[in-house]
Amino acid sequence: MINSNKSLQQSALVMRILGWAMIALPLALPLYPPGFLWGSHSVDFPTVVPHPESPLHGLHPYLFMIIVLYMAWGILMVRGSKDPKANAALFDFGILANLFHAVLMIPMAFIYPNEHAHLWADIPMLLGVCLILWIYHPNRVAPQISRA
Repeated sequence: MINSNKSLQQSALVMRILGWAMIALPLALPLYPPGFLWGSHSVDFPTVVPHPESPLHGLHPYLFMIIVLYMAWGILMVRGSKDPKANAALFDFGILANLFHAVLMIPMAFIYPNEHAHLWADIPMLLGVCLILWIYHPNRVAPQISRA
C-alpha cells in the first residue's frame, strides 16, 4: 500500500508538471520561431497540396487552436492531480490524443515539404509525452487500489 501511495504521488506530480507546462505554453511561443513561420512559405514553394498562407504573417490559426486545446488539458491535469486515480482518463486522453496527433503528422510532414521540422521536433515530443503518461498512468502504477 505504501508503494502504491508513492506511485500515485508520482503520478500526481507528473500531472502537475505537464499541466503547468501546457498552461504556460503561450509564454514559450517566442522560443519556438517555427510557430511564427507556420504557413509563411513563399507561393512558389513546391507543395503537393497548397498549405494556406496566414493573413497575419505566419501566425497561423492552427497554432492558436492547438495552444488552447493543450491549455485546457493542462488545467484539467493540474486540477486532477489531487486524485490521479479518479482522473486516470486524463492520462488515457493524453496518450491517445498525442499518439494520434503524432501519427497523423508523420505523413503530413512528407506531403507538405515546409512541415519537415515536425519530424525532429513535434513528433518526438508528442511520443515522449505518450511514454511519460504511460509510465506514470495511475491504473498501471497502482492497479490494486480501488476507489470505493
